[in-house]
Parts: sequence; C-alpha cells; structure tokens
Amino acid sequence: MELKNEITKFNLRENGEVDKDDKNGKISEAFKPIAEMILSGYFKVSKNNSASYVTVHPTCVEMYYHEEGEGDDKIKDYIVYHRNSNDGKKEVSVFPLGVLHNHVSGIDLTFERMGENNNPIRFSALIREFWVDKSHKIEESHENYGEEIYTESNPEKRPTYLYEALYSQYSVFDGFSVQWVDGNEDERKEIRCVKNRLNVAEYDMKDNNDGKGPKPEKIKKDGISKELLTKNQSYKQCQRMWSYSINEDKTK
Repeated sequence: MELKNEITKFNLRENGEVDKDDKNGKISEAFKPIAEMILSGYFKVSKNNSASYVTVHPTCVEMYYHEEGEGDDKIKDYIVYHRNSNDGKKEVSVFPLGVLHNHVSGIDLTFERMGENNNPIRFSALIREFWVDKSHKIEESHENYGEEIYTESNPEKRPTYLYEALYSQYSVFDGFSVQWVDGNEDERKEIRCVKNRLNVAEYDMKDNNDGKGPKPEKIKKDGISKELLTKNQSYKQCQRMWSYSINEDKTK
C-alpha cells in the first residue's frame, strides 16, 4: 500500500467523464482510495543520530484539485493557495511530488504534476485533523515541548498545529528529519465520514467592469439558505464532498 506509487499513476480523467463540480460524486470516489492511504500511514519525525522519534497520524484529510489552463471542462478549485494568478501574470512552478506546503490554513501534502498541453495540475491533501504518538521519543531535559494528549478518536482539530507536531519535536542544532511512512495493507483505515470541506466557499465568475475580464469570487451569503452556508456563515458552502475522516461526524 504505497501512497507514492498510487499518486504517480493516478489520472482523474481515466475515471470516465467527470462533472467539474462533482455533482455525481465520481471525483469524490476517485479520491477516496488516496485518502485511505494517507489516513492509514503517518509522518515519522526522527532525531538525527538517535533512536528517538515521534509519529504523526492524520485522521481527517481534505482533497484539493485545480487544473490550470482554459476550457469548459477544466476542474477549478479556486481555494487552492498554490496556483497561477487569476490574471495569468504570475505562474508558479509545479511542486516536486510529496512536498509539504505550509500556508495560513495548515500543511498540504502535495501531489502536483504536469497535465495535458503542459498545464499544471494542482493536487494536494490538507491534513485537517491528526494525533501524535510520542511513545518512542527519548526524553531529555530540553525535549519536553508540547504535552497535549490526543488520540485517534480524539484528534487535534486545529490544522495549523501540525506545524508544531512536525517541526517542534527536536532542535535544529541536533537535526531531525520528516518522512512519510505507508501503512501495511492490514492496517488500512476505514473511512467513516465523507463530507464537505470545512469553510470552503463556492466560487462564481464575476466581471467587475475593470477591463480585466471575469475573475473568481466567493459567493456571498445574501439570499442563500442557512443550511447551505459555510460554518462561519459568510459564504455559500462548496458542495464537493472531498473531506474524508476515519471518525464519525459528531456534529450531526
């Protein structure tokens, strides 16, 4: 059960005709095996030249997928941070496979690649929830940072705290490494909840008559029923079911 191999051979277009807004759920189903592999594996943070390490286990991931280029068939996911600018004046290169992308919402495990006609495909998984196993960490006087206790059934739900979980375990003066470790086939986790991504707004193309043409804007809450709004009640919620968790949704 190797995540890298699965991602390398993954081609969303091989799943037949897909709806760019995923109204038929085909994209959600195509992402599910990848989500299962992520939720079955873990990050291993090791101190250099030492047997000391901790493991960081994702329990919920949100998938993001944005195809660069023009065309009515392109799947657009404008919430994606790492993409070309809307006006086409700024283009960003493709991340090497498996780069950790740190941003204001947390950390993405990235799977970007070049698509048709040399157009990048921005594909990534945001680690939305996780827990940390410190049972293999050899404590020293300066290694007692972060004493919060979380478990698989009671994970840390603040994705920005993944910065601390990965980067604040050991001193840079000693050195440390972060490595992805796949779970075994008999360790595959069961996904118990598939739902909308948290506070991800739906976008519409708007022309502000500024001579720059239409650009994507979040659909505001005006005239939208409450049950279709984001959790922060500010915008219309994106209906793509691209969030996967091994824990049941307790908000119902």
